[in-house]
Amino acid sequence: CRFNSVLGVRHTHGSQFDRSDLYFVCRLEPIPINEEGDVPLPVPQEGEIEATCWVDFDEYRDMVYAEDPKVGHPMMKHIMKIVEQSDQYDIQKTIVTSVVPGRKPSPVYHAAIKSESS
Repeated sequence: CRFNSVLGVRHTHGSQFDRSDLYFVCRLEPIPINEEGDVPLPVPQEGEIEATCWVDFDEYRDMVYAEDPKVGHPMMKHIMKIVEQSDQYDIQKTIVTSVVPGRKPSPVYHAAIKSESS
């Protein structure tokens, strides 16, 4: 898939195993592998993620907004509001050069920057 942007970040101190936790939600776009539009199945990271799959957007929205507390997800409701507005509210990525000689440019993730003309 192609990374498009970061939609949100959750940071929790003292969570499971008394560790801090960073949880990123990203906007991804599947890349077809053939002319029929087939996309490869995502592969879970061993020891970290149990299962992965592509889910139709409408089906995912229904899961997020489900009344059943075992299915609905309060944090993802906030993320869905961002997704439903447009991509102009995503956390943006800009590649910046380093001041350190020989170091490669790196991405900086940030809120949208107003254009100079506005």
